[in-house]
Amino acid sequence: MMTPYVVTRYYRAPEVILGIGYSANVDVWSIGCIFAELIRGKVLFPGTDHIDQWTKIVEILGTPGQEFTCRLQSTVRTYVENRQRCAARSWEVLFPDSMFPPMVESRLSAPTARDLLSRMLVIDPNHRISVEDALKHPYVCLWYDPVEVDAPAPGKYDSGVELHEHTVDEWKDLIFTEIKQFESTHDIHGVNQQEASNGLEHSNMDLQ
Repeated sequence: MMTPYVVTRYYRAPEVILGIGYSANVDVWSIGCIFAELIRGKVLFPGTDHIDQWTKIVEILGTPGQEFTCRLQSTVRTYVENRQRCAARSWEVLFPDSMFPPMVESRLSAPTARDLLSRMLVIDPNHRISVEDALKHPYVCLWYDPVEVDAPAPGKYDSGVELHEHTVDEWKDLIFTEIKQFESTHDIHGVNQQEASNGLEHSNMDLQ
């Protein structure tokens, strides 16, 4: 069942706000919002409710075209199309070079970051960059490791923790404990040190 409560409002994609269903690249929008927030130092679309959220998006990205609005439910389409039309703001104005740290690698330039943002923060999901293509983007592929991306899950997920109610502070403690346990057994690259050590021992034995 599709629900509009899949993510915090500030990072909620247009297709979720307007109720037209969503696919994998709904997360690309959310990550784009977080990426923009990291650069600007503040939330890009700080809506107070779902209507204001849509308003904040349109004021920055502009009013979507008919190719998008024709897929909306009639009442939603009427609302969207009857609002005052907005022009998209320039990415160079929204994210000027001064917001970025000094360039230490050619692929991590301000123009490259803006290009990625412009592909992630697209109202129509049919024209938004896919997860696969985002991973190949020059700003991201620097860290892309297919072995890591395509690796099997580190362990079977234990859903037992979800069977009980927890306060916010309890959730924080549970997450913190999980992170510390992971850090105690893995290096900075996420490699399990015990498994790596066992693999090295086996390799040495084979050589002997």
